[in-house]
Amino acid sequence: MKHISRKYAAVLLLALWGLPAGVGLAAQDQRTALGDGVYAVDLNRLEEESRFDELMQEAQLIFVEAIVADKSLDTLNAAFYFDLLFEAMSDIEQLPMIDELQRLEFNRFLNASILFYENDSQTLEKIETSLTVSVLRDELSRYTRLLPMDLGAVARLDFDGEGSLPITHNDHVARIIEFFRTQGRRNMQAWLNRISRYSKIIEPILVEEGVPTDLLFLALVESGLNPRAYSWKHATGPWQFISATGRRYDLKRDWWLDERRDIEKSTRAAARYLSDLYEEFDDWYLAMAAYNTGEGRVRRAIRVHQSRDYWKLYILPRQTRNYVPNIMAAFLIAQDPEKFGFTINPEPPLEWDVVPVERSLTFDILAQIAEADPDTFKVLNPELRQSATPPPEEGKPYLLKIPKGSGEAFMRNYEAIASQVGPVLADIQIRRHRVRRGESLYSISKRYGVPMSRIARANGLRNWHKLRQGQRLEIPVTASSVASRQPVASSNPNVKKTIYTVRPGDTLGQIAEAHYVGLSRLRGWNGLRPGTGHIRVGQKLVVWTPTNPPRQQPAPLVPDGMVQQFYTVRPGDTLGQIAEALEVRLSMLQRWNGLRPGSGNIRVGQKLVIYRSEG
Repeated sequence: MKHISRKYAAVLLLALWGLPAGVGLAAQDQRTALGDGVYAVDLNRLEEESRFDELMQEAQLIFVEAIVADKSLDTLNAAFYFDLLFEAMSDIEQLPMIDELQRLEFNRFLNASILFYENDSQTLEKIETSLTVSVLRDELSRYTRLLPMDLGAVARLDFDGEGSLPITHNDHVARIIEFFRTQGRRNMQAWLNRISRYSKIIEPILVEEGVPTDLLFLALVESGLNPRAYSWKHATGPWQFISATGRRYDLKRDWWLDERRDIEKSTRAAARYLSDLYEEFDDWYLAMAAYNTGEGRVRRAIRVHQSRDYWKLYILPRQTRNYVPNIMAAFLIAQDPEKFGFTINPEPPLEWDVVPVERSLTFDILAQIAEADPDTFKVLNPELRQSATPPPEEGKPYLLKIPKGSGEAFMRNYEAIASQVGPVLADIQIRRHRVRRGESLYSISKRYGVPMSRIARANGLRNWHKLRQGQRLEIPVTASSVASRQPVASSNPNVKKTIYTVRPGDTLGQIAEAHYVGLSRLRGWNGLRPGTGHIRVGQKLVVWTPTNPPRQQPAPLVPDGMVQQFYTVRPGDTLGQIAEALEVRLSMLQRWNGLRPGSGNIRVGQKLVIYRSEG
C-alpha cells in the first residue's frame, strides 16, 4: 500500500489552494503602534479574526489527513475525513468575514477541497459522489446570479392528477431547465434514470401520509435520490435531514446506524415535516421554501414583503429562491424527457425481503447466509454505518433488508453459519463516558484504546479539539481494548506519583523541567497528543518524579565573564519567548529572577535580570 507523508500532503494542499506557504496559517497583526513599545489592539476584530484563523487551520489539518488517507487508499478514513472537512467548512462559512482577503482565502480553499474531492481522489466514487448535489447546487447558484430575476409570464400548468403539486412555469423555471440541459446534464440524466428505482418505495408512503406524491421531486433535487448524499451543512440522506430535524421526527443516529439514510423511515419523516409546514403556511411553495431554509426565514420574508406569494419573497436566500423552480424544472423534465434531450435508461427497482437478525453480523457473513452478493446489502441498507447489523436492543432483533428471494436461503443457513463465527467487529460494546475537566479526545482515545476517528464518528463530533466538561460520549470499545490505557502505577522505587495543578502562566515544558522529567513522558502520562502544548489553568497532571532529583547548583549572582542587563516585560511576552529571543536557558532566566522552576508568571512592565557575555 502506497503511503503519503503529512508534510507532502501539506505542500500539496498549498499547491492546490494556489497560495504561498504561510498564507492563512496565522492571524494578521491587528496592533496599532502608539509609541515607546506600546500597542493598541482592536480586541473585537482580533477575536473575530482569531476565530476565522483557528477554524481555517483546523480545516487545513483535516484536509491533510483526508489527502493522506486517500493517497494511502484508506477508503473508510478518507470518507470520514472528507465528511469532517465539509462540516468544518460549513462552520467557517457562517462566520462574518472581516474583509475580502478572508473571503478570498476561504473560497480558494473550498474550491481546492472540492476539486480534489471530485477529480483527484483515488478512493471515492468518480461518476457521482455523495457531495455531488451540493456542488451542483453551488454551480446553479453561480449560474443564476448572472441572470435577471424577473419572472416573465407566469403560467400554472395543469397536472391535476391525484397527489399533484401546483406546477408553475415562468422564465426562472425555464432558465433552470436550460441549466439542467447543459451544465447539469450529467447529473439530471443520472437522477432521471434513478426515479424508477425509488418511486415505488417513496410514493406509497407519501400517499399514506396524505401529502402530494410529486414531493418525490423535492427529494430528487435535494439528493438526486442518493441515500448517501450529504451537504456542507451536514444534512444527509435522500431527504437531506440535519441531525436536529432528524431527531425531531424520530430518525435515530448512533455509531451503528443513521436512519436519515433509510429510504422508508426518512420518507415518512419528511412527509410529516412537510405536512406540518403546509399546515402552518397553507401553501406548498412556502412549505417547500421553509423545508429548505427554515420556518423562521420564511416567516420573516412574509413580514418584510407583506406577501404570501413565494415568487415575491426576494429577501429569501438565492438558494431558496432557486429551490421551488428547481423542483418545477425537475418535474417538467421528467414528464417529457425526450423533449429536453434526455433518454431514460431506468435503473431496476429496489426489492427486498426482510429478516430478523438477533446479533451483530457483518455484511460478508450475512451475504454467506443469504447466498447473495455483499454489495447488495450496502445498497439495501444504507442506514447501517458499520457494514454490520447492530446488537439487539431490549431483546428486539434488527430487521434487515436482504435481496428479494433470498429469505428462504437466509432462514435455512442462519443458525449453521452464525453459530460458527466468532465475535463480530471484535465484539464491540458501547461504553458511556462523561468528559472530565482537562480531558481531550486524544486522552480519551488512549484511555479506551479506541481511535479518535471512531469516537468522533460515533458521537458526530464536528470539532475534535473542543469537548465540554460534563459532555457525554459513547465509546465503541472492543474486547481487547476494554482495559484502561491510563498509565499504571510504577513499581520502580526511584520514582513517585504526584499530581500537579496547572497554574496561570504554566507551560508543559516548564512543568517537565521543574519536575526533572522529559516532555514526551509528561505528555504520555496524561494522554496528551504528541507535539501538543495545550493545557488549562486548574488542569490536573500526573507526574512521576524522581525520589532523589539531581541537585542543581544555584547560578551565581554575577556569572564569570558576564554583565548584568535588564529586560522590561512587554504586552504579550512570555518567559519562554523572552529566553528564546535573548538566547538564554529558560531555567537560568527563572533562577536569575527568583522565579520558581516551572513558573511563567510575569507582568507587563516588570524588569527581568539578564546576564550576557561582555562585548
